[in-house]
Amino acid sequence: MSEQTLTVLIVYARFGDGHYQAATALEQQFAMQGRVEVRLVDIFEEAHPVLNAMCRAVYAKSMTLFPQAYGWSYRVTNGMKHDSIFGRWIHALGRRELADTIRESKPDVIVHTFPFLAAYPVMEASGVTIPSYTVITDYELHTRWVHPRTDGYFVATDMLKAQLVETGIREERIHVTGLPIRSQFQSARRARLDICREKGLDPGQAYVMVMIGALSDHDKLIAELLTLPPAISLILVAGRNAKLCRRLKRRYGDRQRLQVIGFVDHMEAYMSVASCVVTKAGAITLTEAIAMQVPVVVFRPIPGQERGNADYWAARYALRTAGDAASARAAVQQLVDGQTAAAPSAGFANAAQAIASEVLSADATWRASMRPDMMMQQGRRVAHDIH
Repeated sequence: MSEQTLTVLIVYARFGDGHYQAATALEQQFAMQGRVEVRLVDIFEEAHPVLNAMCRAVYAKSMTLFPQAYGWSYRVTNGMKHDSIFGRWIHALGRRELADTIRESKPDVIVHTFPFLAAYPVMEASGVTIPSYTVITDYELHTRWVHPRTDGYFVATDMLKAQLVETGIREERIHVTGLPIRSQFQSARRARLDICREKGLDPGQAYVMVMIGALSDHDKLIAELLTLPPAISLILVAGRNAKLCRRLKRRYGDRQRLQVIGFVDHMEAYMSVASCVVTKAGAITLTEAIAMQVPVVVFRPIPGQERGNADYWAARYALRTAGDAASARAAVQQLVDGQTAAAPSAGFANAAQAIASEVLSADATWRASMRPDMMMQQGRRVAHDIH
């Protein structure tokens, strides 16, 4: 690889937090390679902030209040082509802003962790060629991710690779790496006693970590989990939902066996002291928990990619699924009692490292194959010509 600094542009979106977490995991790894500058951009947020907020609200509500409707829309759009009317429209979202970003940052490589693929119409309109890659952040394929101009795909499983091959993608363009998670979820655990002291937790208690901000029927689930034996306490994670966090603290703030927290930077610390995690079936969250060998209960997996994510790991005995609050309580009790365990994380692949290495190696090969005169017509040096 040349000695010049390479610029990597990572395009993500915050429809669910997993796409952003995958982007930050890759940012960590690219930065560790040296001579790499990384820029993260949420193109839909930059291009259409009001529409983005509305769509994210609708997405969140549909996932919790109308899961069957969401599942229907997922199935109906699965199979769409990139050049269909809907495909062209959705991949053009943020096109102008992305063109400005490319012109400003002059990236050598573009990596997508969300299927907003505006980079391709931008490149087609300008004649610029920039190597681009897609990291599919689920354990099930939706064809929104598929575009013929993608130079390489990074996927979680061999099964997902086979699904991509069926769409016509050449096998050599698909890399099975696992899903990228942040390095702290794959590092050696700190002592449980130290974390409990730091977080104000009782080391004599078993803790159930409930990712409550992403779940429906909060009150029914919490009420059911509070009937667990006194030796089991709850940590309710409201995440970025500040309104929910305040409501939960008002309602449950005086409960000795219950702690409410909002968004925290070091979620792995809480996860490492937990005997069990109750969550929705976001692929990144599941991967983080399983990498740390924490048993998981998936509460009401919705049709679509979440059902696919849950089914993948349930088939490997790494989690339980629960369709109602009573079933969730029973599953939690069994997991805390040690009746089942998470899949071992020995040898759990460092996907972010594998992806970063492959992208930079492929970029070096691409540059070496290009003549200087071609380099002036393609890639970074003509990024200012994008319009």
